[in-house]
Amino acid sequence: MRRIRLLVLLLAAAVPAFAAGQDAPTLFAPGVISGPGGEGAAAFTPDGAEVYFMRGTGAGFTVLESRRTGNGWSTPRPAAFSGRWRDLDPTMAPDGSYLLFVSNRPTHGNAPVDMTYNGKRYPGRGMNLWRVDRKGDGWSAPVHLPDLVNSCPTTFAPSVTADGGLYYIGCDGPRPPLRLMHATYRQGRYLAPEVVKLTDADTTIRDPAVAPDGSFLVVSLKRAPSTAYRLAIAFRTADGWTTPQDLGDIANQGTSNMSSQLGPDHRTLYFSSDRATGQGGSGGNDNVWQLSLAPWIAAGPAVEAPWTLPDDASPAFSRDGRTVVFARGRAATRRVYVSQRQGALWSAPQPAPFSGKAWMDLEPAMAPDGSYLVFVSNRPARPGGKALDGDYEGQSAPGRGGNLWRADRTAGGWGEPIHLPLPLNAATSVYAPAVAADGSVYFMQPDPATGHFRLYRSRFAQGRYLPPEPLSFSDGRVADYDPAIAPDQSYIVFSSDRPPSTAGSSAIFIAFAHGRGWGTPVPLGPSGIESRLAPDLSGLYFSGPDRRIHRFALAAWLGQHARGR
Repeated sequence: MRRIRLLVLLLAAAVPAFAAGQDAPTLFAPGVISGPGGEGAAAFTPDGAEVYFMRGTGAGFTVLESRRTGNGWSTPRPAAFSGRWRDLDPTMAPDGSYLLFVSNRPTHGNAPVDMTYNGKRYPGRGMNLWRVDRKGDGWSAPVHLPDLVNSCPTTFAPSVTADGGLYYIGCDGPRPPLRLMHATYRQGRYLAPEVVKLTDADTTIRDPAVAPDGSFLVVSLKRAPSTAYRLAIAFRTADGWTTPQDLGDIANQGTSNMSSQLGPDHRTLYFSSDRATGQGGSGGNDNVWQLSLAPWIAAGPAVEAPWTLPDDASPAFSRDGRTVVFARGRAATRRVYVSQRQGALWSAPQPAPFSGKAWMDLEPAMAPDGSYLVFVSNRPARPGGKALDGDYEGQSAPGRGGNLWRADRTAGGWGEPIHLPLPLNAATSVYAPAVAADGSVYFMQPDPATGHFRLYRSRFAQGRYLPPEPLSFSDGRVADYDPAIAPDQSYIVFSSDRPPSTAGSSAIFIAFAHGRGWGTPVPLGPSGIESRLAPDLSGLYFSGPDRRIHRFALAAWLGQHARGR
C-alpha cells in the first residue's frame, strides 16, 4: 500500500473498504484471449509459452489453447482433447506433465453426466475431473479420475501442488453439500479426500488456486447468498490454514470474481470477472484478468494477536513482550488501545486511559525499556485549543494534524500525556515516532522544499531534545515514512516511495548505521507501512496491503550484516 494515500484515507471521514493504493487488475490479452465469448481458468505451461482456458456460457464450454508468438498470443483453437463435450476449468500440473479439466463427458455408456443440485436435476450439466498427460507436443486421451475423487457429479475447479496433491470443489461423500476438498497423492494414487476448513459453515468457497509448494491458496468466497464472490488469500502455517484475507475492492469488482489460476511465475493471479473492460473484452460476460499477488505473498500471513480489525496498526511492545499498544479506528475515532498477554492469550483490547476522548490518537511507539511511549495526536498543546490541522504532500487536512506526545508507564497504568517540546513539534504534521534507548526520537514530517515526507532525528542529551536533523539518506526527493529504530540505533527500518515501490505500494527498507551516517537503504522485500520492531528484535511488525498486521523475520538480514562487517 502507498503510505501517503493510506494516511489521507485513514484520517479522512470515510474510508473505502479496500487496500489503499492497491494495483488494479489488468485485462489479459484483450481481443484475443479475453473477448465476447466468456472466458476463465487460464492455465499456463511452466515456460509461459502456452495457455489453456475455457470459453463459453451455460451449457456450452470448450477448453481452448493459444501459443505465445512474437506478436502476442495466437488465435485460440479448441484443445485436442476438447470440443465435443462441455469442458471447463483446465489446470496445469506445476511441471507441465499433465493437465486436469472438468467435463460432462460420459463415464459409462454414451450419455453425458447429469447433475443434481439443491434437489433440481440438470441434464448433461454434470462435472467430473479428467486428466490428459503430455505426449510430445500433444496430449494423451483423457482419463477419468478415480471415483474416490469424483464421488458426486458436481466435482470441479481442480488445482494441483508439486507433489501431486489435488485441491478441488466436490462432495464429502456421494452427494452435496459442496466443499473445498484436498486429496493427497502418494505412490501413484489419491488417498481419501478431506475437507479443507478455511471459513465458517455459512461461507461458500469456490475455485481454489494453490501455490505449487502449498504455501498459499487463493479462493472465491461468498459470505451471503445475495453477495458476490470475492477473491481472498489464505496461507499455510504449522497450525493449518490462516483465515482468508480479502484481496480488496479493486480486485473484487463486478458481480463475479472466480476461476482463479496462478501464472507460471506463481505470483500472478489469473481470474475471471464480469467487470467492465473498455479494452475489447465482454463487459458483461466473464473475461480473464491478471493481478500481482506479490504484496500479499511478501507480507505473508497476518499475525494472530489482539489486533483483529482492519486498519489496526503500529503494535508497540513492552520490553518483556507482555504489553502491547496499537492504534485502532478511523479518522476522529482513531485511538490507542492496550492489551496484556495472559499466558498464551491476549486480553481484550481496551482504549488506553489517556486516549479515547475527544482527540485522534495514533502511531504509538514504546521506549525500549518500556517506561514510556510516544504517540501522535491532533490534540492542542494547551487546554481549550482546537484540533491541529494537517498537511499531507500539499493536501490540507483540517483537524487531522499531528504532534508528538508522551505517556509514562506508572504502577497503576499510564500517566497523563505530555506534549513534547518545540524542537520536535515545530510543525503540525509530525508523525511516526520511534524511540531509541538513549531517548532520541525519530519521526517524519514534510520537507519544507518538496513537501514530501522526510525522516528526522532529534537527539536527547542532558535532559533535552536537540533540534531535529534529517537522516542522510532521506533527502526529500522521494517520500520516506514510518521509521522503526533499533534501540542502539545500529539500523533503521522504514517505508518509502523509492524504487522498487510502485504507484500502489510503499516498499519497506533497512539501512545500517555507518560511521556518523547511514549506509544505502536496501529493500527487505515486503511492501507495507507503520513498522514496529518485535521486543526481542527478531522480527518486524507492519501493516500489509490487506490492512492487517504482518510479521517479517529480520534475523537473516541482521546476521548477514554482522558477517559482512
